[in-house]
Amino acid sequence: MVDFYKSGSSLGPISLKDPEQGHGPEQDIPDETFSFVPLDESHGQQRRDVHNSTSSERPGEEATTVLSLTIEEIGKKAQDLIERINQSRAMDQEIMTTFENKLMNKVSEVCQQVKEQMFSSYEEHGRGMEANLQELSEVLERCSQLSMELQGASQTLSAINNSLQRTAKN
Repeated sequence: MVDFYKSGSSLGPISLKDPEQGHGPEQDIPDETFSFVPLDESHGQQRRDVHNSTSSERPGEEATTVLSLTIEEIGKKAQDLIERINQSRAMDQEIMTTFENKLMNKVSEVCQQVKEQMFSSYEEHGRGMEANLQELSEVLERCSQLSMELQGASQTLSAINNSLQRTAKN
């Protein structure tokens, strides 16, 4: 019996038992010698082979034997197909896991490159901003000096103006 699975979970065993005949792939067939023929050959060939190997059987038993043989062959082929499907799914899972790991590694690598570029950009802009702030600081210092000189000149002019107004009144 083979388990069918999907995405790592089991859907349960598959049974190929024919409820009408009572035969399944795990049940024994009576001790008789049969000639097995692939399903792609004609059904008539199966009847001739079974009839030739069991010629002492009664006519009604021949149909039951052919049916049992066909059911067993179908069961075996279905079981083989299920096993191949399960193997294929396992290989698909392995391929997907490998792809996922490679993708995650590539994403991590790209993220690291983006971080490095981002930090490089921060440093470059930081140096530019530092130069601009230094220049701004120098300009503000010069403005402060000019403001103090202007206040001194303004006070001098105010004193001269007051002095001139007093002399004009006198």
